[in-house]
Order: sequence, then C-alpha cells, then structure tokens
Amino acid sequence: MKNIFIPLLTVVVLMSACKKEEEVVQQRDVQEQAIEDSQTIEAFLESHYYNYEDFQDPDFKDAIVFDTLSGNNSTKTPLINQVIKKIISVKTSDGSFVDHNLYYLVAREGVGASPSSVDSTYLSYEGLLTNNFVFDSSTSPVWFDLTQVVRGFREAMPNFKAGEYTVNEDNTIAFSGYGQGAFFIPSGLGYFSSTAGSIPAYSPLIFKVNLFVINETDHDGDGIPSSQEYDNDGDGVQDDTDGDGIPDYLDAN
Repeated sequence: MKNIFIPLLTVVVLMSACKKEEEVVQQRDVQEQAIEDSQTIEAFLESHYYNYEDFQDPDFKDAIVFDTLSGNNSTKTPLINQVIKKIISVKTSDGSFVDHNLYYLVAREGVGASPSSVDSTYLSYEGLLTNNFVFDSSTSPVWFDLTQVVRGFREAMPNFKAGEYTVNEDNTIAFSGYGQGAFFIPSGLGYFSSTAGSIPAYSPLIFKVNLFVINETDHDGDGIPSSQEYDNDGDGVQDDTDGDGIPDYLDAN
C-alpha cells in the first residue's frame, strides 16, 4: 500500500478526458451555452434514475448504474430529485462572469475526509456523455492531481469523502467506507469549444467516481498547502500575486 503515498508528482496519472481545462474561447456565447447545457443536463436528470436501492445495502460495493425512467422503472425516483446544484462562476475573455450549474449526486458519503479542489485523489471513475457514450474509464484506482483536470471535476470532488483501507497478509489492499457518487458538468466547466479525444466541443460531461484516498498537496514545497495558494479570489484563475508568470502554488519564492 505504501506505493500510493509516494510523492505526488511521481504518481499522477492523467487521462486525456481529464486534462486541465483550456481558456474559454467565445465561439459561442458563453451565457447562451450555459443555459443550453443546463437544459441538456436537466433533461438527462429528469429522464434517468440510478440504482439507489442497491446503495441501501451497506455491503454493496458495485458501481452506480444509470437507466431510463420507462416501463417497469417508470416509478423510480429521478436523478433530478436526488442531485444537488452548485453554481460556479466562469470568468470569460472580456472579464465578465457567467454562472454555470454543476450537479452532483452523493450515492454513498464516505467515512473519511474530503479533498480540497487542488489535492491529489486516488479514485476509479467513468466518464460519459449525456447520450451514455463512455469516453474514458478506469476500474482500477488511479491518482488524479486535481489541478490537472477540468474545472468541473475539480469543483465537484470536495463534495465527496474518502474511505478507509487495510493491508492484507498478501499485501493486497482492501478499501471500505469510500465515497461514491457522480457529477454532471456543463461544457463551460469542461472543454467548452475544444474537442478532447472522442468528446465533441460544447459537450456536457458526466463522471461517476469512487474516492478511496486523498493527499493534501504542497506543489512547490514551501510549507503552505496548495489549497491556500491556488485561487483565493474564487475567479477560477490561478493566483500569481507577484506577477512573475508562475502560479503561487508552484512558486516557492
């Protein structure tokens, strides 16, 4: 198990679908796209449910499964009644701010601590579009440095908690009590006008996650947690207080 606690920069695994967000390019109006994305996401939430009955069993450790509200499933509780909405302001190229609606679902809270939005997280995940196309996944846990993923992923993760683990006699790891959930990201908190692998431009994103372990980060080794140096004014832009072109969380000087 000690391998998962080796220094952050040597263990981060970044998938193409979770790379750091690019600057917003206003090829479409940001406000109009935010509204359209919310409508798309809410349509999915209103027409789908997840296997919430399975999660009533404390020993259930399988994945979240989405399905449509139809036929024998038509009386299930829709996702729209189970998610929480979080409003995130995005700074556009003209300096104005546009609110975006991020939705998250906590299927199992988890017994540990929650990460900050810039910590390192050991998790498994599945990424999909609102048409249920899976663009990326990892059933085996991987490390994600949350400074290196799209903003919606980073903003969603503090709403989940890590779990516990034991080391077996054969040195395998058994996790328990870990947080499980999903979140629904508008394109303005994802790739917006850019494409990423099989993800088209202006695509809302859905992620299912199992959060096993978190590590607090100090990227520049200055003794100050990165969470205190990354984005203190909340504008979504990395702080650079001395104006030297190096973000504070990477600048030990």
